[in-house]
Formats: sequence, structure tokens, C-alpha cells
Amino acid sequence: MALDSFEDAVEEEAMEEEPEEARAVSASADEGESAPLRQQSDVPALGTGGSGDGSAPGALQPINIGRDIIFTAEISVAVDNVGEAAGEAMRAIETLGGLLFGQETSTDGVNRTLLTFKVRPADFQEAVSRLGGIGDLRDQRISSQDVTARVSDLRSQIITAEVSVERLRGFLQDATGLEQVARLEAQLLERETTLERLRGSLRTIEDRVDLATITVSLVEIVPGPALTLTQTAYSGHDEGISCQGLERLTVDEDDSFTVCLRVENTGDTHLTDFVVIDEGFGISSDDVVVTAGSLDGRLAPGERLVAYFEADSAVFTTELRTQVSAQVINEDGADLGVARVGARGNGFLEVRQSTALPGFKDSLDSGLDVLAKMIGIGVILFGLLLPFFWVPLFAWAALRLLRSRSNRSGTTVHVPATNTADTEHDVSV
Repeated sequence: MALDSFEDAVEEEAMEEEPEEARAVSASADEGESAPLRQQSDVPALGTGGSGDGSAPGALQPINIGRDIIFTAEISVAVDNVGEAAGEAMRAIETLGGLLFGQETSTDGVNRTLLTFKVRPADFQEAVSRLGGIGDLRDQRISSQDVTARVSDLRSQIITAEVSVERLRGFLQDATGLEQVARLEAQLLERETTLERLRGSLRTIEDRVDLATITVSLVEIVPGPALTLTQTAYSGHDEGISCQGLERLTVDEDDSFTVCLRVENTGDTHLTDFVVIDEGFGISSDDVVVTAGSLDGRLAPGERLVAYFEADSAVFTTELRTQVSAQVINEDGADLGVARVGARGNGFLEVRQSTALPGFKDSLDSGLDVLAKMIGIGVILFGLLLPFFWVPLFAWAALRLLRSRSNRSGTTVHVPATNTADTEHDVSV
């Protein structure tokens, strides 16, 4: 087949349109829309039994209704002992045939473990209930995403791509000229790459449909008021968009940077009236931008406050000396009469000093700084000596007076000496 005929066939194939309804559903799925957690015609109701009887919602009740749905849950539980609670959570999921897919443990300020489990959709509700009952449930987010249309769309695209690849392979076998072969091979490589990408996307979605994901955060309860401050930083200013940032940051001396703050109430009391300072960079609460929570609001046990502040590296330091403090109150908002609780950040910052030779402006600025310092020192010395300016005048006047008195009282009479030899000579004559 001629190359022109092949190109016409490919162009005709590309102009084929999907049904209007399929395109609309596919676009909705691509945007990642989640199914709302309420009773619908195709999504079961919330509750322990999924009967929709108005009972308190616990988890989604997955039922095989012939649709592809991704179930996810995020749970935060406060426990007395993180190690024991983690073991209990693993045993609870193991009896359901679930798997532990990841674990992150942290002992920075407060003991914490983040566990990621995969369970069958049919066991999703039971798994959420068991994990939430390990300790004091602080936070729970459950969501579902209907990806039936997306799966159907990917399968349709895969079938079309497979047919296109086979057609290109047939064209390549019939090709004769080197230029035609090269162009067909490039087209075939592009179509095969697209086909593998579609297959990979389908596998990823099917894996998430086949196994629901549950992420549980186990936080150890600290008796009494307590809070932790987690600090990260990144180069530049972008209104906190790039937070979380890095735990260790190295910047040049002229670079600006942003510090991200995460304050968490790890005690068993409520906190309010937060104050944030950083003496190294002259930062106060007025310079802090809060993105989640409020400095004046109330922070219940287990809740977090997220904020950031922007600074530059004018001060050469190896650490961020950010501190946060808060007032301890009870559930009714009354002051408990105890000292404010505080915490210090753990961020590390290194400022690289420039090794380049200074330019004219740098030298001029340095000279002006030295001159200003010398003038300042002179003003200080003048101020110190000004109260004693009369001392040398008094000393000089006293010395003149003493000399004058000495001259008036110390006058002597000089008698000329007599020449004895001459006297005797005159007598003898």
C-alpha cells in the first residue's frame, strides 16, 4: 500500500469521534471527581449496615453493583502506646486477609506511626471499623470514586490502539522505500508507546479498584498540655505553595527562602492564643501566614495548625530558631491557670557565603558601613566625656594660680661680692 494511502487512513481514523455521552463521562473521570458520600441510586448508603436508616455514618458499605469504584480512607487515632497499637492494627487487618503496604515511624517530639493497608472492597467497612476502634478516634475521612466510565474509556482506547498498531505493522511489511520504512517505523513506535501507556493506566486503576486503601495514623497520647513544631524550608517565595519543603536546606547568602510550620496539639488539653517568633530572622506572629487553623483559634487534641513565613538569608546561621507557644484551656475555653506550653522547631538551614571578589558597590557599601561605625563610636565617646569637660579647665586654672602666688612671696636681695685683694692694695698706698 502506498504511503499516501496509509496517511489518509490514519488521518481518517483520528477523526473518528467518541459518543457525546462517553466523552462527557470520560472528562469527568479525568478530573478526579469523587462520588459524594450519600445514598444514591448506584452507590450504597453510609452506615454500619448500609441500610440508609439514618444511623450515624461509619464507613462505605461496598456492594458488587457492577461498577468500578475506588474506596479510600484516612484515619487518625490517639493511642497510649504506638508500638502495641501498630501490632493490634496489623493483626486486625491480617485476619481480614488484608496486606500492609507501608509503615513510617517517627519519634520526633511525639511517637507516631503511619500504616498503609490494602483490603478487599468487601472488607473495607469492617477494616475501617476495627482500625478506628484501636484507640481514641481523632479524625476519619472516607471517600469513593466511581471510575467505571474511565475504565470503559481506557479499554476502548486500548482496543483502538491495538488495531492501529496491527495496521501499521501490515503497512510496514508492504513498505519498499527507505524513507517510507523510516516514517512507518516512527509512527509505529509512537502508537506502541501510546498503547503501553494506556495499558499501564488501566492496570493502575484496576489495582486500586480491586484493593481498597486505608491509611491510619497512630499518635501516642501525651498526658497534660503538649505541642510539637515541625519545620521545613525551601528556596524562594511562592506564598507557601511549595510547603512541605525540606528538613535540611542550603541557600546562598543573597537567596530568599520560605519556612513552613506545622504545629500539632499532642497533649490531652485544648490550646489557643498561639505566638510564633524567630529571633534569628526577626520574625513575629504578624509575619506568619496561616493556611490551616488560626493563631487566635482553638486547637483540640490531635489537631494541627499549618503556616509559613518568608525570610532572607541576611543573617548567617546554621539553624532556624523558630519557637511557638500557646495558652492552655479546657473544653469550655476557660484558662486552666497553668504556664504557657511551647515548642521549638527542628529545621536546619545553612547559608553559603559568597567567595567572589567584591565589586565597586560592595566595596562602597562596606566603606560606608565602616565610616558609619567610626562616627558612631566618636559620638559615643563624646557623650561619655562631655560631663567631664570642666576638669582640664579647672586643673589649668589652679596651676596658673599656684604659679602666681609663688612669684609674689619668693623675692630675694643679691649683695655684690667684695674683692679683698683690691682693698688691701688701696690701704698700703
